[in-house]
Amino acid sequence: MSRRNYLITSIAMFWWCCASLAQQTTIINRVPSDTLGIGLVPTRTTEHRVIINYYEPANSGQMDRFQDLVSSYLNLYIDQCSILENEDVRLKKNKKETLKDLKQIVTGVLEFYEYQQLKDFKGFSKLVENKLDGIDKLDFSKTSFAAGAKNDEDKKRMQQYYRQKELSDLKLLVNLEIGVHGDKNLLIFSSTEETIVDANLKDRILAEFNDYDPTKPLAPIKVKLSDASLALISFKDTSSLDSAAGNNAGGMASDEFNAQVLKLLQANNDKLDGMQKQIDDLRTEQVRLWQLQQDEKNIAMQKQLDDLRQMVFALVQMNSGDPVATNNNSSTLPEKFGSAVVSNVPKSMNIFFDKASTTLSATSKLGLNEVVDILARNQNIKLIITGYADRSGNETQNLLISQQRANAVKKFLAESGLGSDRFITKYFGDRDSQTVNPGDRKVVVEFVRN
Repeated sequence: MSRRNYLITSIAMFWWCCASLAQQTTIINRVPSDTLGIGLVPTRTTEHRVIINYYEPANSGQMDRFQDLVSSYLNLYIDQCSILENEDVRLKKNKKETLKDLKQIVTGVLEFYEYQQLKDFKGFSKLVENKLDGIDKLDFSKTSFAAGAKNDEDKKRMQQYYRQKELSDLKLLVNLEIGVHGDKNLLIFSSTEETIVDANLKDRILAEFNDYDPTKPLAPIKVKLSDASLALISFKDTSSLDSAAGNNAGGMASDEFNAQVLKLLQANNDKLDGMQKQIDDLRTEQVRLWQLQQDEKNIAMQKQLDDLRQMVFALVQMNSGDPVATNNNSSTLPEKFGSAVVSNVPKSMNIFFDKASTTLSATSKLGLNEVVDILARNQNIKLIITGYADRSGNETQNLLISQQRANAVKKFLAESGLGSDRFITKYFGDRDSQTVNPGDRKVVVEFVRN
């Protein structure tokens, strides 16, 4: 054997020995019932590599990202899960298969993006099943839903609007249940630890992990202190600021010393009060300037809407030959363009909220569903959504919460299938409120005819 071939053979034997003595890896996830695997220690080595992964509950930002991710897949599937043929709505698959597909979307996202869970997702509730059943049984030929339609095109459009509303309700239900499941079960990887131990220590670590009881009190830690530390602990503090104790170390009487301390504290307190007043004044000025800017924007937007409405009226008159009303009312349309499918449309309605809340109640959602039906039947109606707050809290907080309330109503209507061009949102905080009044915690929905 040549020297070159002998060297190559020796290197190959060395790597084969290293591979046969390779360390085994054990993964321990610090979540109950979440051990990914425990490897066996090779018989020709006493070393073992232990990796401990730490997980923690998902925070609000991580929950929002998870919710957006799952919702995008679910919404895409729901938009395509039904068809409308010959005035009959039916699911492309049967109810059982559709529920199975929805569950597989959720579990697939959890597995693909390696989210950890305390409890597995068991599927959707009976409410979702009932909603699917209602969509599958929807038959417009047996109802008078589109009785006010002028022609087949309007009738079909109204049926599509109603089907989209039912699908939006289904989306709301499944996304709500996914949010509840993630809030209580979703875990995010935070850190990892890695160490090399012998077989005995490895067995002790695994035994401690498997026998860990979170309700058991921690054992006390014994700390050995030096003589100097023990002397400091047992030292009795004899210092005092009392006038009976005589003069302090600098020769100053304790009464005079206390007076100077109080004077310094008062000066610092006055300084802090002055800073707080400056901050409050600055915040008030910022809110005033911001409100002025918003009012100017609203005025400019309203002027643009008025100009656009005048242009539409002019086009209608030009193309149809019908005269436009001349009573100086820019919102009056020719009769054949301004007729409504549904009569007795209210001028406005109020959506009320609990104190410091921006969440829609069940009663509010029922009312907004009526708004969706009205707009689905009346294409010439738009909404002005205005948020308000009462005098609870300061001006900045009230302005923000009125904006969030208006946006909550806007989001609900948009998710119900209405186009975003059919409503305008405004918010005024506590500008129109005089007291802490539950009646001022509201959103006003105004119906405006084009």
